[in-house]
Amino acid sequence: MKRSHNLTILLVDDDADLLQYWSATLGQAYQRVLTAMHAYEGLEVLHREKPDMILADASLPEMDGFALCQEIKRHPAFFETPVVLYKSGYLTLEDKQTAARCGADHILSKPASVKEVARLLQEVHSETRLRQVVRQGELTTLEAPLPDDDYADFLTRRLGQTIAQLKREQQSLNLALNRFKDFANCVGHFFWETDADGVLRFLSAGTGNPLALPTFGFENAPFDAFFEPYFDSEGLQAVREDIRAERVVDRYLRQQGGEALRVVHVIGQPFCSREGQVNGYRGTLVDVTDVRAHSERLFFEAHHDALTGLYNARAFRSLLGEELYKLGADEQHVLCYIDLDYFKAVNDSAGHRAGDALLARIGELFRKQVRSNDILGRLGGDEFAILLRHCSMDQARRLVQQLHNTVSTFRFQWEGRSHEIGLSIGLLEVRRSELTAQEVLDLADQACYAAKRAGRNQIQVYGDEAGAGGQLSGDALWLEKFHRAVNRNGLCLFRQPICRADRPARPVAWEVLVRLRDGDRLVAPKYFLSIIDRYQLFAILDRWVVNRTLDWLERDERSALGGFYSINLSSQSLCDADFRRHVRERLRDNPAVGQRLCFEVTESSAIQNLANAIEFIADMRSLGCRFALDDFGTGFSSLAHLRNLPVDFVKLDGLFVKGVTSDPVDLGLVQSVQEIAGLMGIRTIAEYVENDETALKLREIGIDYLQGFHVGHPEMMDLLPDRSPLGNALS
Repeated sequence: MKRSHNLTILLVDDDADLLQYWSATLGQAYQRVLTAMHAYEGLEVLHREKPDMILADASLPEMDGFALCQEIKRHPAFFETPVVLYKSGYLTLEDKQTAARCGADHILSKPASVKEVARLLQEVHSETRLRQVVRQGELTTLEAPLPDDDYADFLTRRLGQTIAQLKREQQSLNLALNRFKDFANCVGHFFWETDADGVLRFLSAGTGNPLALPTFGFENAPFDAFFEPYFDSEGLQAVREDIRAERVVDRYLRQQGGEALRVVHVIGQPFCSREGQVNGYRGTLVDVTDVRAHSERLFFEAHHDALTGLYNARAFRSLLGEELYKLGADEQHVLCYIDLDYFKAVNDSAGHRAGDALLARIGELFRKQVRSNDILGRLGGDEFAILLRHCSMDQARRLVQQLHNTVSTFRFQWEGRSHEIGLSIGLLEVRRSELTAQEVLDLADQACYAAKRAGRNQIQVYGDEAGAGGQLSGDALWLEKFHRAVNRNGLCLFRQPICRADRPARPVAWEVLVRLRDGDRLVAPKYFLSIIDRYQLFAILDRWVVNRTLDWLERDERSALGGFYSINLSSQSLCDADFRRHVRERLRDNPAVGQRLCFEVTESSAIQNLANAIEFIADMRSLGCRFALDDFGTGFSSLAHLRNLPVDFVKLDGLFVKGVTSDPVDLGLVQSVQEIAGLMGIRTIAEYVENDETALKLREIGIDYLQGFHVGHPEMMDLLPDRSPLGNALS
């Protein structure tokens, strides 16, 4: 940026980085750039340095930019000093009115580049100088007369200076005017201006006048009255109401007449007087018909299957989720999951082109059969889905049976050959529940699979095999229970003590366990963990357990006495960056809690996700957390992997622990693990210690810590008293 202005600029902003950057860049264009970080400092610099222009943030602390401008304009010495304000975000009418009332020469949204700032300052300065020159010329005529000869020379000289200055300022203003005209022609097809009552004062067409609107005969005509023959009355009435209410105009009008409907975007913003009163509106009209058509086409392509024109899998799943969310307590839908039978035979025998043509024809058949308020989609391959909205199961059976009959009688003709198609259909009754859209689809898919397994070309209602008549059962029942438990505090935490092998009576740590409340009973994990694993919900469960445990530890007054809590993590959470970020945020402000936390990962999940496991362990250890390798001994080459995993503990799998007193192989394996772990400085924990004989043998081997019913049974954490004795922390 070349230095071209012999001016001093005062920049006022509380953002130190912005001050440094803008002042350095503007310094290349202006002689001096002064800075101040708040309004009071700005006033001090103003009185001391007397800058030519002031650029200030409108959102300054203590005294904002509006108040600063008002204070400057009150002072006679600085009344004519230009003040430009800027504000982050969208400028409202109130912002413009406040700026006008306080005497600001201009207000703008915070520009994206310093070049925009420099250009604006140049234009504001030119306008100010022009006013000063004109005013100075007027004052000259009022001065006391000089002697005749001197007065003539003085007047001639002053007149020449004034004319030259006016020409320079006029050239600058013409340049700015032409520039903005060119910019406007790039973004608008028609330009308009009204007074405060909405009466037109100016009309101008863009290049070529593509809207074919008149630019004459508008004098004293209201905006809506003048354009009534060209645009729809409803849209014009909305524009009139916006102007009356002094709102920003942002409407779409339908252009009347012509061969095809055109859509025109009308935009208008109010402009204000020095006193902050709305003087009128300026705006544009832009033909957006082609742009909207292109946007709608892109939207359609993003949400519809290219082959059949039906909703694609992502769009169908999204719409299904919306319908589940809106479902009332006494309402229900039925979801149909459809798989084409014998489609592969057509693809293999007649080719993929025939397969594509068949899918397109099937899509047409489905579209003709479904009701207008139903949602139809292709999920991929030869799989389709229909959401029968507000439909009973009996009604759904009739509708789907009709669809099934239509396809059964349909014969696909291709190159002289006829192909028969069948449908395997799974039905699921959908009521208000905690299930996600994907889980509902998975359950309907199970019913469809049951129809295929039963011989294909059949209709199967989910749960019929169990005699549930379509009600939630099996997986669906446990999914519903799990989501309800997570969302409505239906899970609870237990802790099982871990003790030193040489002092089994006093716990030094606990493993956190989770139970699910089902009415009056507590359900152990073995009954619902398989469902959570199948539907990949471990990340939800892990986050709930971690949050509840941290909540419990943060309010636990016994933190200073030591002892930590060990939480099991799944492979999903181990690889989930969001989960790791969440735990870091919880622990960052409370390091004492982090030191009381241990994460357990199974040997198999750690080895299968070795890079993620190492990264996760390193990240959490930096916050004071410890790690245990669970179920150790069940994996392949277990001992070799200890070199790669920086863990604090290994927990021997209970299968080997139970056999140490009776099976020499189990005994040898436990002894080997203890010896290798001891050499590496890793402590050992034996699970499933159920009797004194096993505990004695483990102490002889040198196992560090014991866990099991012989040591202590799990206890519900929410029912624990406020204080209980603790042993020393693991060391």
